[in-house]
Amino acid sequence: MRAAKIVMVRAALTLMVVAATLRPGAADMSGHGAMVNAVAVSPDGRRLLSASWDYTVRLWDIGRQAEIRVLDGHAASVNAVLFLPGATEAISGSWDHKIIRWDLESGREIARLEGHVNNVSGLALSRDGRLLASAGWDRTVRLWDLAENRLLRTMEGHQANVMQVAFALGDAALVSVGYDHTVRLWEVASGRELALLSGHRSSVNAVAVSPDGATAFTGATDGSIRIWNLAERRESGRMPGHTAFVTALAVSGDGQQLLSGGGDMLMRLWNLKDGRQIRQFAGHQKPVWSVAFLPDGRHAVSGGFDALIKVWSLETGQPVPAP
Repeated sequence: MRAAKIVMVRAALTLMVVAATLRPGAADMSGHGAMVNAVAVSPDGRRLLSASWDYTVRLWDIGRQAEIRVLDGHAASVNAVLFLPGATEAISGSWDHKIIRWDLESGREIARLEGHVNNVSGLALSRDGRLLASAGWDRTVRLWDLAENRLLRTMEGHQANVMQVAFALGDAALVSVGYDHTVRLWEVASGRELALLSGHRSSVNAVAVSPDGATAFTGATDGSIRIWNLAERRESGRMPGHTAFVTALAVSGDGQQLLSGGGDMLMRLWNLKDGRQIRQFAGHQKPVWSVAFLPDGRHAVSGGFDALIKVWSLETGQPVPAP
């Protein structure tokens, strides 16, 4: 354990040195000292949460592209973050095995959810905000009751690190992806595995689910994006385009478009009706690690290995400069 912690600290310091050599531009939200692992947009589109290898979560004003607050409590890289309903609280997951619930107005911790015994790599929230799902490198998916901040059940079946998780099928199911090349479907009520969806030939790093909960999109290390019909439990299509690993996916609120980020330093926008790539967004100097739509359907945000966050116009493909 001591050796693993030393490796983690050395890796974090290396990333901070890399980030320090990269200069932000006029359209960048800078402040993190290392790569941005995850971003989340508030329901009203006014604020942004970011999680980073620098051990912090940061709250931003999107309109001003300005930092509001730093949430400092994790003891290792923060890998996942999301807003709770009302956007006055947040949840983050970290390599320190902890999940922290935050009060965004004060920046203080509300609670710690403990149970994972390795890196917490992904988080997902049910539509009513009552249930939290987490993905971990301990090869488990865990389900939490947020009313009582307690663990409800643990789902085991993956044979390697679980990377991300998402609610699906009207929140009756969870979809998880991992380094064992698989996509798995779980029943929320019982925790039992409903299906193992195979087809990827490399580590699966990202998952996003359509607003109706019926379709899952998964991204893998081989650069592929696959589409899954969850009711029929089968692959229904693919979207080739990335020339390096896919790290992040997000579906638009109307279910018509998909964002993807990858090791090719690009964010890409896809038309889900025909699987056609609409546009690609170039500007990050390192891999794109996280992506999200804004509620207006006209803008998106991305976070990168270069420690920068960018706001994009989906119409022009250009970064939106700070006012």
